[in-house]
Amino acid sequence: MAAVSNAGPLIHLAKIGRLSLLGEIFSEVIIPKAVKIEVVDRGKDKGMPDAFLIDNVQWIRVVDDPPNSELLAEKVGIHRGEASAILLAKSLRFPILLDDSDARRFASGLGLQVVGSIGVLIRAVKTGLISREDGIKSLERLAETMWLSADVYMNARKVMEGFKLFYL
Repeated sequence: MAAVSNAGPLIHLAKIGRLSLLGEIFSEVIIPKAVKIEVVDRGKDKGMPDAFLIDNVQWIRVVDDPPNSELLAEKVGIHRGEASAILLAKSLRFPILLDDSDARRFASGLGLQVVGSIGVLIRAVKTGLISREDGIKSLERLAETMWLSADVYMNARKVMEGFKLFYL
């Protein structure tokens, strides 16, 4: 299945060397132009290595921003890229990759399946794409690139540690 992504998961997973997991979990990752501008264009202008990585991935497809994304962003109080990604995921009926808590709440309220960077790592451990130990190390690195509350971090770690039962 394909997914629609906002900037956060692309940036954070690229920074910890786990961007490829998205291509292994999802058949395709679709991003609206607003997200491409935020992640790739502005990132390249700033010399961010992750922007160059993201730009060279074959399984990411850029599409036009849905109509009214700017209006939605203003109305709901989220960024334009988040609004574009949410509208796109809603119209395509695909899961959405989001890390921002306000955008996640809004997308969930629309009935969308929301997956964040942590969820990608958990899925990768659960499906055996990476080992439990690598998942926990990736979670630790993720906590260095984005803010995670202690509760969120510990819950994710416990979930990953719980998968050890499947590997006995």
